[in-house]
Amino acid sequence: MNAADLLLVVMRWAHGMATIVWLGGGAYSTLIQGRQLRQLEDRETAAAIGRATGAEFGRWVNAAMIVFIVSGVILTVDRLASRGATVEYGIVLALKVGLALWMFGIAQGLARRRRARPATGRLAMARQALGSPRTLLWLGAIVVLLAAILKTLYEHALVR
Repeated sequence: MNAADLLLVVMRWAHGMATIVWLGGGAYSTLIQGRQLRQLEDRETAAAIGRATGAEFGRWVNAAMIVFIVSGVILTVDRLASRGATVEYGIVLALKVGLALWMFGIAQGLARRRRARPATGRLAMARQALGSPRTLLWLGAIVVLLAAILKTLYEHALVR
């Protein structure tokens, strides 16, 4: 294994770890912690815990976005420079990148809302649309699916 191969292994690992941190942490925060906090009778304590853990998780998400961008650019250049990069591969890759950018935008919007004021009651429910944590999870699942499709397209192109 040469230095370039080692760099690609590290980039794939970093990309995967960023996915685990973001989607795993997001699933826990949204599906488990959020539900538990909503059931607490002490609304002030629940809001304080939500803000504190949200701010900490936000730092991890910001780091993951940097890792995604750096590793994604390197991995994209590597794949597009090979014979496995077909038109179909490019289309799926563009869709994956577009969804990832949408996710980045949602994450930044959620962070701004969290810093502005705690979202509770009807206002919080009204904000649950295209910019919600659940939307992030669904988009993340689709991005992971697209990554699997990209791998298959790439491998099939190499054996043709």
